[in-house]
Amino acid sequence: MKPITGMLLAASLALPFSAGALTLDYKGFFDRMDKLYQPEINRLKLVFYFNNREQGIPCKVVDGRILRHEQALPLLVGPDQQLLLPFDRDLREKAALIQLELENEQQCDFAMQIQAEVLEQKSFTAADLAEIRDQMNALMRSYAGVGFGWLQPEVKGVTLTLDEGTEALMKGKGTLPQVVDGKLMVTPEQLGEATLVLSQAPHSVSPLM
Repeated sequence: MKPITGMLLAASLALPFSAGALTLDYKGFFDRMDKLYQPEINRLKLVFYFNNREQGIPCKVVDGRILRHEQALPLLVGPDQQLLLPFDRDLREKAALIQLELENEQQCDFAMQIQAEVLEQKSFTAADLAEIRDQMNALMRSYAGVGFGWLQPEVKGVTLTLDEGTEALMKGKGTLPQVVDGKLMVTPEQLGEATLVLSQAPHSVSPLM
């Protein structure tokens, strides 16, 4: 996914949409976002997008809107083509729909990713990584449902996706994992007593299984 540099608006609200436009139930998105509001979870977010199965990159959102009865609301889309949906119980209760058009829609699969909300954080201790890891595991268990947590793979650490030119170093005694294709995969155990320091905040922080 390309670096996030701002926010785009994919909602001209012009009619009509093409016959091939996708229509999705907002309820499913709300119910997944609702799991973020648990007492033990405060560092995570969900990223919704469509992935091009042939190219391995996010599909471009050409146009989109949120429909609530006769009202059409704009659908915000980030520069990584992620759907920036509001967390709105009223939209859920009023059976809102999400309608959007994708470029090469026939090649696109829906995707959801758990990420850590790190804002401009540039340094990470083992305690930081352990907290993020534990919250990711807790969230994944809540999605599995009662009695099915054992079916979920365990999150062991994090994958930091770095923007081009980002430098990484270890302060203290520890071994710095190698950055491969812009990704740095690290566990709390690898850091030990050291601190991972980046020259700029990571583009994203996702689970390492």
